[in-house]
Amino acid sequence: AEDGQKMSKRLQNYPDPMDMFEKYGADAVRYYLSSSPVMRAEDFRFSEKDVDEVVKKVILILYNVLTFYEMYTDSEVRSSDKSKNILDQWILSKANELIKNTTEAYDNYDLNRANRPIAEFVNELSTWYLRRSRDRFKGEDEKDKKAALSTLRYVLETLSKLIAPVMPFTAEHVWHH
Repeated sequence: AEDGQKMSKRLQNYPDPMDMFEKYGADAVRYYLSSSPVMRAEDFRFSEKDVDEVVKKVILILYNVLTFYEMYTDSEVRSSDKSKNILDQWILSKANELIKNTTEAYDNYDLNRANRPIAEFVNELSTWYLRRSRDRFKGEDEKDKKAALSTLRYVLETLSKLIAPVMPFTAEHVWHH
């Protein structure tokens, strides 16, 4: 439990799992647990505050990136990993690194190692890539705008596939939008 004691029905020193799912969603709880030391059979203090952090720092940020994409896209934008723009190449290399590391970890049945980098990637996608590419999405250069949108679409599609085993509802939402 959060207080360091063993979780116990008798002591009721843990939050009700159904309440956690209701409040934060199953994806947040699943991601929190799958990226925690408990997956390596180590001691671990369950913290509701940390589940809330997953919602705020992973799921909501990913939804904000998706909303940003939807504001500027049109039906003609296709997924592409061929842009020559340095920002696009940077996020594509980060995505490829995530694919490699996640796939390797899943192949070795290491759920913890597979899922931990997702939060960092979502943060980099939002904080570094989108913030620095914002003018490209809003700009007049249609070719550059299309390259940025195609790259972002590719990254979102790729990310939705990578998070599907641990955050299936979030993955489904991103994939369909």
